[in-house]
Amino acid sequence: MAINKIIYRYCCALLLLAALASCEKVDIEFGTASSETDPNITYFDNYAVDISTFKTDSFLTSGHSIFCTGYHNDPVFGKVKAGSFAQINLPASNTVAGVNVTFDSLELVLKPNGEFYGDSALPITVNVHRLTENIKDDVNGDSYYNTAGFAYNPTVIGRQTVNLYAKTGTELHIKLSAALGQELLDKFKTSDNVVSSSDNFINYFKGIYITTDSANTKSLAYFTAEADSLIRLHYHENGLFAESKVLNFGFNAAKQFNNISFRHSSAGFASFINKKKQVIASSASGNQSFLNSNLGSCIKISFPSLLSLKELHPYIKVVQAQLIIKPDSSSYTFPYRLPSSLYLYQTDDNNELGLGIYNGSSTSQVLQSGNLVIDQLYGENTYYSYDITQFINTKIAEGQFSKSALLLYNSLSDLEAGIQRLIVNDQTKNRGIQLKLYVLGL
Repeated sequence: MAINKIIYRYCCALLLLAALASCEKVDIEFGTASSETDPNITYFDNYAVDISTFKTDSFLTSGHSIFCTGYHNDPVFGKVKAGSFAQINLPASNTVAGVNVTFDSLELVLKPNGEFYGDSALPITVNVHRLTENIKDDVNGDSYYNTAGFAYNPTVIGRQTVNLYAKTGTELHIKLSAALGQELLDKFKTSDNVVSSSDNFINYFKGIYITTDSANTKSLAYFTAEADSLIRLHYHENGLFAESKVLNFGFNAAKQFNNISFRHSSAGFASFINKKKQVIASSASGNQSFLNSNLGSCIKISFPSLLSLKELHPYIKVVQAQLIIKPDSSSYTFPYRLPSSLYLYQTDDNNELGLGIYNGSSTSQVLQSGNLVIDQLYGENTYYSYDITQFINTKIAEGQFSKSALLLYNSLSDLEAGIQRLIVNDQTKNRGIQLKLYVLGL
């Protein structure tokens, strides 16, 4: 019986070998470069990518309670100026009506949030003006953009030069006009009609504009403030013992916004027009594209020749697609620094933000942030990287009518909350954007 089992297994093995010998192996010729481990996979080290700068005509800066002010001359982007408008609220209660009080001081109170556009070690000169026009927009309601502005008295009611280095979160006290402070105190002491209601008070004291000069100030700074005490009026009650007290004036977050404007000076920005939505190809801007949160710009990434991969074989699938973004050195030349994270979003011809590019296939996972690698020694190997495999396969499946592209976008919750700045070269220059593809073809 044992001998018969051996003979049976031997015959089965012979039949299997004969069957395999009769099968024909398909020879796959897949370009000139292939994976060392799989001859059916072609590796493209730098597949064709187009980049451009998408710039909005304006962006919302109200409702965020961020105060941005300053002046900076960026050697790449040009001159930027920022100032902050705010409507001041009537105090919750009148604590000085009919009371024997004496005025001490009036001050504006801001807290640096640690963000700067320029050298944070340089001082800035803060100027405060009184508005002559109410903050009101009958068209957009309480939605104010970086291009908005309201009339103000050119005479300053407060000026102070301050150094903000290492003062993140520390209150900055800017002394305001004593004459204005006394005037306000008198209105409350006598229960003047202008302090009898919010509407009356706003018509009397329409708000403030916080700005800087361009002679002493070389950077933009970003601040927060207490919602109920942007302005503090210090006084003391007269009596046997003088008692120091404060009358607090808050601000209306819906009517607080930042005016931010650029004046471009370099040749690379000859095609850029302020207050106009544009998509500008890298070829029209010095073979570079630009991300700048204060400009309202991001980088659009397109793949116009992707469908040519289908010419290689009837069936293809991208096994891996890695997008490498290498910042131009001017992105992180002092005093500038690279954003620690940047996001990718899908878009189309309308350039609206679509679904983000996530880690993995589930949209419940975290947005890819770029995994920034910094080459501390030479800077040559500094880059962001993104896995866009699923996006590329979807785009190939969409076919020739696909309009999908990607937007490299800042990771700030509010555009004016700080500065994120990046300059990327196209593939005609050294250290240009790079797309690595591993393509399976059958």
